[in-house]
Amino acid sequence: MDSYLDILPKGSTAVAVKTKGHNFFIDNEGISSTGCWVVSNYRVDDYVIVFHQTSTDNYVYIGEFVGKNAEEYTERQGKRYPRYRIFIKNLKLALKTNTTWTSFVGKNNGGFERIYLENEGQKKPKYLDPDSIEAEEGYKKDFNRMTSIRDRKLADARKKNDNYTCQSCNNQYFVNNKYIIDCHHLNPINLGKRKTKIEDLISLCPTCHRIAHTRVPPYSLRELREIMEKHA
Repeated sequence: MDSYLDILPKGSTAVAVKTKGHNFFIDNEGISSTGCWVVSNYRVDDYVIVFHQTSTDNYVYIGEFVGKNAEEYTERQGKRYPRYRIFIKNLKLALKTNTTWTSFVGKNNGGFERIYLENEGQKKPKYLDPDSIEAEEGYKKDFNRMTSIRDRKLADARKKNDNYTCQSCNNQYFVNNKYIIDCHHLNPINLGKRKTKIEDLISLCPTCHRIAHTRVPPYSLRELREIMEKHA
């Protein structure tokens, strides 16, 4: 019987969603995305699994987690929760199956159509309640992960050219004899290998850098400056 353990690499986690194709966008050369879901704003997973249910077979896709962006909202017991579009790179069709969603992610999944999964080498599917406010932390995790290589010298040159000053809010932070400044790629580095020039980078303080990446694609420098002006 097909399950997510057949496609999720050992030592990895994933957010999985079931869809009938509504707002599921596939881009074989760029960034794909799911519909909008109520998921944790703070959780970062290794992969995204999309279980596309059709009237005949079910198609299961897997890709690398890129990020998420709040686009819609839902009401629950008087509270308003953001619904996030989840972005994926290197999406590929992993399975074509007649296995049901419940069997694929593990029985007794509470009827959720978006859940968190992990592969710790177990023999049976295991899921994590997406609405849980508890999590096990602090444990050691041994795994290999592919990461995008960055050039330290190029980043340092950009920071020096910008006088270690945020190009969005114009603040400069010097703490314990060290400038607190990040180097931001105007075109996200996770989109793949490329030749990067110093003009492709800008210096941002940690706050503005984090704001930039709350959306996929990231906010432009002009948009960041507009955001900072509104909150000045």
